[in-house]
Amino acid sequence: MQTATSTPSKKRAPIASTKVAAKPLSKAKVNAVPKPMKTGKGSARTLYKYTGKAPEGKTPQMNALIATCVECKKTELDIASFTAQDLVALAVKKGTLTTNQDPLRIFRFYAKRLIDEGYFAKV
Repeated sequence: MQTATSTPSKKRAPIASTKVAAKPLSKAKVNAVPKPMKTGKGSARTLYKYTGKAPEGKTPQMNALIATCVECKKTELDIASFTAQDLVALAVKKGTLTTNQDPLRIFRFYAKRLIDEGYFAKV
């Protein structure tokens, strides 16, 4: 008996290797990192004042910062002139602001919005 044999397979020609030049990650060309500039007193020493506007359905962290100003005593925080560090320290001490990250970072994130919406003003 004769067995059926398959036709022998043809070998492919080897694939020519092509080398692709590595592309840069960014098109920006940076020769040197610019030096930091001192243009103001710094955000840590900026004085703010509470304008007296009541909070209205904002984020919980914004409400915590505003509520701290509303509920504080004159001996704890002077709402006519306070720094961001004073406000944040009091908010954390009273327990109105609880966060896993740096509490001052929360204030820096919302500072522009708090000023633009009329809750705080720079002194």
